[in-house]
Amino acid sequence: MANSNPKARRGRPAVQDKSFKTLGYRVSSAYLDWITRAAAVNGSTLSGLIDQAVSGYAREIGIEEAPPDRTA
Repeated sequence: MANSNPKARRGRPAVQDKSFKTLGYRVSSAYLDWITRAAAVNGSTLSGLIDQAVSGYAREIGIEEAPPDRTA
């Protein structure tokens, strides 16, 4: 018998604005452990830590404007 009430998708709702792109990179288990510890010490998420690091470095190399909202 077909299920007339399919399960709702878990997690975040799908992004309606398809202009967003996904950025990712592979890391070793040791690197993931290290960056996860750094984020915990910083009191942030992995994404938050990376956002802070990239915006700080951009300022160091002369990018004066603040970054736009990552996910708006």
